[in-house]
Amino acid sequence: MTERTRIFYLILLIIFLLVIGFFLFDYYRFIEADEIFPALAKKPAEVKLDQESPTEVEKLEFQKQAEKLLEEREELERMKKELEAEKEKLQSEREKLKQAKENLDKKSQNIALETEESKSRQERVKAMAKKVSGMPPQKAVEMLVNWPDTDIIDVFKQMDKTAEEEGTSTITTYLLTLFSPERRAVITSKWLDDESSKPPVLIPGSFDRDIVEE
Repeated sequence: MTERTRIFYLILLIIFLLVIGFFLFDYYRFIEADEIFPALAKKPAEVKLDQESPTEVEKLEFQKQAEKLLEEREELERMKKELEAEKEKLQSEREKLKQAKENLDKKSQNIALETEESKSRQERVKAMAKKVSGMPPQKAVEMLVNWPDTDIIDVFKQMDKTAEEEGTSTITTYLLTLFSPERRAVITSKWLDDESSKPPVLIPGSFDRDIVEE
């Protein structure tokens, strides 16, 4: 072995010993190799998360979200039931108001009809009272005998009222004497029992024809 070869191997041995010594000093923390050679610094191990296996924190978060969704669903169901109950209540109130309005309209129509009929009847009573007053008593009784008792009483009342307003004598008492005793008793009894506060009752077919014939 030549001298040059021995020198070469000796240099390699020295380099090898220096490297071994460097890592031994770093191992026993006599030196910090990563501070001298940053490329030798150890990188922390990367923790790979399994996307299909959530962590405990994620599991807890999922559980909280699920509980929150369940609570919101229960709240929505409760609100839905309340709205349905309120809707049924409003529908019931609407039906009651509708029925009340129909009853009120019907009552108003009946009152208007009764008022109109009462007014119309009163006009006819006045007309017949005037006609009977101008007729011969016997002729008037022949016409009155076919009337209902209530119509005769209403006409006699109007005749008495008109006579009182004009300051003349009424002939209703005399006309009563011309009726048969039985009919006179019935008319007189009904007249005495009649309540003046009650409106006259319209009886079709009474003296309407006689007004037309006047």
